Amino acid sequence: MHISLLHSSPHQRHCLLRALALASLAIAGIALPFVWDFLAAINSMPKMHWLQQMLEQMPAASWLMMFVWGGAIPLVLLHSLQQTPSHKLRTVVLMMVLMWIAVTWYVHMPASNQCTMLYESWEWACSVLQWGFSMSLLLAIAAYAFLMLGLVISSLGQLSEGMEDEKSHAA
Repeated sequence: MHISLLHSSPHQRHCLLRALALASLAIAGIALPFVWDFLAAINSMPKMHWLQQMLEQMPAASWLMMFVWGGAIPLVLLHSLQQTPSHKLRTVVLMMVLMWIAVTWYVHMPASNQCTMLYESWEWACSVLQWGFSMSLLLAIAAYAFLMLGLVISSLGQLSEGMEDEKSHAA
């Protein structure tokens, strides 16, 4: 994304980044219901009994740790925007490992809708937990969409610069 933004004014860069962020949130909002369906399908996968039992012993902690695993993925994605191409492979590997951990954790943790049954006096906290899961998933999708849109703009900028260089060499 940095290539196409080099020759623009600070105001143009700010407007482009704001537009990318809003477009990313819109894409995430559209994709969120499909992602919940996808996660429900993943949740039906076979389970490692020992991990499921361990997480059932500490349901609140396992739900809170899901925020850690889920939050790490968009942070790695956003961090990758500032890296040189030689470090991109390391970032992709790290992101894939974090995604594997997050999916494995999600499949084995107690269902978050059990929160009100387990913690009856904390109904408001269970509502916040459900809302937090939706918001963190939305932000993870938005970060991914932001990265993808940024890569598209960067590649279009590089293509444009390449075409300009070709024209100047031909003249």
